[in-house]
Amino acid sequence: MSEITLADFANNNEELIWNQACHQHKVESIRRLNRFFKFQDYGKRPIRSFNLMDVDIFTSHLKQKGLSESTCNRYRAAISKIFTTAYKYEKIDRQIKIPLESEKHKSRPNFFSPEQIEQCNEFLSQCKHPYVLHFFHLGLETGMRRGEILSIGEEPDPKGRKPYGVISRDRKKVMLYNTKSKHPREVPLNKFAEAALAALDDRPSKHYSKKTFYNTWKKLRDHVAYGDVNFVFHTTRHTCATLLANEHRVPTAIVSEILGHQSADTTRKYVHVTLKTKSDVMNQLGGISR
Repeated sequence: MSEITLADFANNNEELIWNQACHQHKVESIRRLNRFFKFQDYGKRPIRSFNLMDVDIFTSHLKQKGLSESTCNRYRAAISKIFTTAYKYEKIDRQIKIPLESEKHKSRPNFFSPEQIEQCNEFLSQCKHPYVLHFFHLGLETGMRRGEILSIGEEPDPKGRKPYGVISRDRKKVMLYNTKSKHPREVPLNKFAEAALAALDDRPSKHYSKKTFYNTWKKLRDHVAYGDVNFVFHTTRHTCATLLANEHRVPTAIVSEILGHQSADTTRKYVHVTLKTKSDVMNQLGGISR
């Protein structure tokens, strides 16, 4: 009997491999794996024949195609999931550890400065696709991920996989279901977030186009932070967390609840202490050296 191939193992064991993953993450990971399978017919090879060098060769191929190190790491993480599962269920006799590539360029902004937010508002209010401005405001005012914003107003998935969000009757909050963490989350809406949702007819996906969104964001990036490929929408989430912690002194535990993190350690990565906050804290010492 021929040995099981890499593709066959992955396709026949999706539930085991992705049982803890949200629908969107699973779909994106499978798409990356299909590219891995097609590379040099990797998918047709026995799963036992692989080692780290095969993954590194594929990663080098991705880099030659112009993919960033962070994107390559997403591919490596998806590939690692297959081999980890195969080892767990004794389909391979050795663990193939696939370390992430060290990212050399750390240019992603930790959070948007007030000046950058003002520039973004000005640019997006005059662009051809003003719905991007409302997405920007929702990201800043709620800390929601782009996918979570898109889920608002959508019908529940019969299979319970896709996220969806429900606006409360008083329009003071959104309840998110089937989130990345698998737990429902209550997201408060201030008047700015509520206005942005209303401008999107309470259903952001109705206005959204992936092509126009990314094209508009690229133009925005070139306008505000030219050449910085890591100027991304997700930074609105970091900005929300940072402003809550620095400007409003919200405890990390509450910020964690708002963002939907299962661990406060994750939230700490999102909260970036500003120089002003550190200066304010030190000034509170009140001259203890006297």
